[in-house]
Parts: sequence; C-alpha cells; structure tokens
Amino acid sequence: MSGAMQRQLYGVGIFEEEIVMSDFTGDAEKRFIVTPDQLMDFFRSEVTFRPFPGLVWMKSSGDGETYLVTFPAGERTILYRQVTGKKQKGKKAEQDLVDYKLRLPKMAVQARIDTANRRISEIRMCGFAGRTLDATTVVYELPLPNLGGFSLCLGSTERAAIGGDVMGAIERTIFDTPFNHHNHLVGTERIPFEQYLVKYKGTCPIKTLKKIGTGRDVLGGVR
Repeated sequence: MSGAMQRQLYGVGIFEEEIVMSDFTGDAEKRFIVTPDQLMDFFRSEVTFRPFPGLVWMKSSGDGETYLVTFPAGERTILYRQVTGKKQKGKKAEQDLVDYKLRLPKMAVQARIDTANRRISEIRMCGFAGRTLDATTVVYELPLPNLGGFSLCLGSTERAAIGGDVMGAIERTIFDTPFNHHNHLVGTERIPFEQYLVKYKGTCPIKTLKKIGTGRDVLGGVR
C-alpha cells in the first residue's frame, strides 16, 4: 500500500435499526439507508452497488423488486378527467382532460416492479414534513384522487417501463397518468379535489392533510 494519503470513496455506519452507507465519490457526501443484502452485494467483487439520489432502500425477491424513494416538495402538474355532463342511461358521462398546478409536500413512494416485464405494478405513497424521513416522522395522505391511504389505484393505465431511471419511471407512472373523479374526496375535510384546489389556492397546507401513520410504516419494508 502506498504511503500517500488515500481518498475515501465509501463509508458504512451500522446502527441499531439501520445501516447507512456514505458515498464520497461526488462533489458532496451522499448518504443512503441500505439493507443487509445490499451491503453484501456491494462487497461482492462481481456486483457494483450504485445508489441514486432519493433512494432509501431497495428489496428484491424472485418475482420483482421494491424501491422506497423520496421526492422533494414542489409544484406538480396534475392531469384530471373532469366530468362535464350528466351521465345518461347506457352511456358514460362526458369528461374533459384538464391540468392543474398543485404544490405537494415531500413525498415517500414505495414502487413495486415486476421482474418479467420491468414495469411498475404497484404504488404506495404519502407526504411528510421536516427535513428527513425517519421512524417517528408523521406521514399524511396526499390530497389526490385515486388515492386511499397509502395506495394509489393504477387501474388499467399503461405503467411506465423501467430502464436505468427508476425515479423518472415512478414520476411518470404517478403524474403522466390522468387522475379520474372516482374517490375524489380529499384532505381532512373530505371535500372534492377541485374544491380543495380552489380553497387552498393550489397548495397543500399540512393542517389540511389526513394523518395515516409514521415513517415506521414506510421504512419497515414491503407489506
């Protein structure tokens, strides 16, 4: 070994409930919560573990993978199928596709990916406040149609295919697919989605969101 000072590339911290991996290869230190299996993979010479910003953990099984990721707070475009006419017997009510701007809080999203077709098959998501997601963080139901508690109804929509960009595929699955007017009552007041948008001027005050658990319910892994 050379006597010159070496640059540290990675570091591992093992705590009572979590394993934290630090990545020093970029301009700034990045930290990721990893599973024991991921840590083992990292130290196998034939496997390279490449965490990406926003990843909390990834679990794999024989038929698929599940990712837990977080997204920053920010304005999102919500595609919504708005009912424009009365439903007539034997016919569907007329609908228009409209888009709204809604500023959502930080989000934690658990996405299940099928091994066979590399497509997202299930989404569980919630909002949270504060700087980080930990076991005691309060999590909230987001004020979005098609969402009940943690579970987002994907229906028969075309789910995004996974390539090298897991975060991008998850975003496309959630926000590039139109939400519909079913299950459209949102927030603690259980008011229609469009009424909520108008009342709170395209924002999501935390006090208006329904508490559905804590970070422990999200960080614990696959249901």
